[in-house]
Amino acid sequence: MHVSAFFSYIVMASEFLMQIVLPEVWRWLAFFAIVWVPIVIFETAWLMWVRYVRTAWINKQEKILLEVKLPQETMKSPLAMELVLLALYQTGGEGTPLDRYWEGKVRPWFSLEIASHGGDMHFYIWTFKSQKAVLEANIYAQYPEVEVHQVSDYTEKFFFDPAKYEIAGCRFEATGPDPLPIKTYVDYGLDKDPKEEFKIDPMAPLIEFMGSLKAGHEAWVQIVVRAHTQEKTPTNDKYPDKWKDEAKELIKKIIEESAVEEKDEKGKIVKKVPNAVKLTKGQKDRIDAIERSLSKYAFDAGVRILYIAPKDIFDKGNGGGLTGSFKQFNAPNLNGFKPEGGMSFDYKWEDWTGKKLLRRKIGHFNAYCQRGFFHYPFMEKWTVLNTEELATLYHFPGSAVRTPTLKRIPSKRVDAPANLPI
Repeated sequence: MHVSAFFSYIVMASEFLMQIVLPEVWRWLAFFAIVWVPIVIFETAWLMWVRYVRTAWINKQEKILLEVKLPQETMKSPLAMELVLLALYQTGGEGTPLDRYWEGKVRPWFSLEIASHGGDMHFYIWTFKSQKAVLEANIYAQYPEVEVHQVSDYTEKFFFDPAKYEIAGCRFEATGPDPLPIKTYVDYGLDKDPKEEFKIDPMAPLIEFMGSLKAGHEAWVQIVVRAHTQEKTPTNDKYPDKWKDEAKELIKKIIEESAVEEKDEKGKIVKKVPNAVKLTKGQKDRIDAIERSLSKYAFDAGVRILYIAPKDIFDKGNGGGLTGSFKQFNAPNLNGFKPEGGMSFDYKWEDWTGKKLLRRKIGHFNAYCQRGFFHYPFMEKWTVLNTEELATLYHFPGSAVRTPTLKRIPSKRVDAPANLPI
């Protein structure tokens, strides 16, 4: 009896919806079409125009790939890489609405890459050709012993044919709010410049794993970065910096956690008064970490990894090993990385035919090769990392990292004597 009544109500509700509500909705939509139709058309046309001019401008820019060859001994702390990264903090090019929305200009972005070609390790930096001179000068200023060469793009040697190759990979997103930093080289004590035998380099597990791969296996790590700036719109060039505002809110929230309760005569809580003296050590550490993070230059950053190999030798464990190599950057009380957009689905019903997974693999591969993260058609969710965090993820390791396949140049780079006769 109750079941039949329930279905009767469902039928009645459906009839009411179809016969009365929907016709009325359509009537009002048609009545106000003169208002909303132009708005929809304008927004769609505007989005297509911005995508078109930006894509056209980006395609006109010449891009190059630089390889950095390391010397036998690198004594520099990752702090040296922080100074190199300052050269990548380029905010020019999109200063006015005319630059951004008519000419399609965008601020330059860079890709910091580590690649293992069958265990053969290489350090690369992808950039616009216009940035080459500045980048090389800053690298040599901090690492005079290295060699920087323009090389052909290693990704162009591969065409992802699903019939021949298999890939694994993901992009990394932050586990917590962006203003909370990851575990950096400062936390590992590398800012103190300890002797090589006492150094604990957080990049060592990643390099050791990538260096252990056999012939035919490719493992690539990519960190796409651009200068972090305030949000801009066509009508307002400077919006508040969400990263800094979020940091202030986080500090405020942490202090409020230690608030002292004030009660009235009846014992009822009247208000809570923040008391910085009551902060625990963990809370103080979080505030100190946030404030230290804010004191550095910040970048929009997208971290992506990819493992590719012929199907007959593909090892799924290598994909997991590459992902797991980023765990040493995670700090439970602060921030870390979690993999997103991986090459699998949790449930079979999410992708019965396998077409979604194939599209995801092709998209991930193409996004890596194009170094795309911030602009159509490869827009992904990025995080904000400061120079200290980026230098932790990407720096030139010292001799403490003794991976045999990490090739180093046999001698130091030295300038010619000033009195050399010409």
